[in-house]
Amino acid sequence: MKKLTYRSGKELKNVWSEVETKKISALMNMKYRTLMDNEQFEVEARFDDEQVQMKVTLESNDKSVFYPVELIHVIESREEQPTQTANEIASIMLDYIDVYWQEYLNDGRDVFVPLAWGKYACEGVEFFVRGFVRNRSLEEQADELFKKHGPGEHEIEPISDEL
Repeated sequence: MKKLTYRSGKELKNVWSEVETKKISALMNMKYRTLMDNEQFEVEARFDDEQVQMKVTLESNDKSVFYPVELIHVIESREEQPTQTANEIASIMLDYIDVYWQEYLNDGRDVFVPLAWGKYACEGVEFFVRGFVRNRSLEEQADELFKKHGPGEHEIEPISDEL
């Protein structure tokens, strides 16, 4: 199996139009507005011949919460005719991750998806999920400190699951 990678949007086609994608994000924001604190969801879904991928990000206005959850459905063979369209697969993944967000927001934000890719299935569709919570505000402050003072005696390595 090929290494799982959430790829940049420029390499892939949109599953839904920009208008539809904004409507989906707006619906999630409306659905969870009573559970969010100056936060919003952003949804993106893209595909090519090898995979259907989706990212649903919860981000606070002050950048203290940045929680992207990424989902990838791998298309096993290019010769094999897919039984479902990218739209159908992305819709199933969206339904699945919507249940997660419901649990996450209702249960004190103590339920997390794995940092490394984990395999899941919903309605006969297999896909991989990972997520990570970041505080972009603190990251920006740290970057400014490093620019101003340098890393000191220590080499600073980036943290990534993409190694």
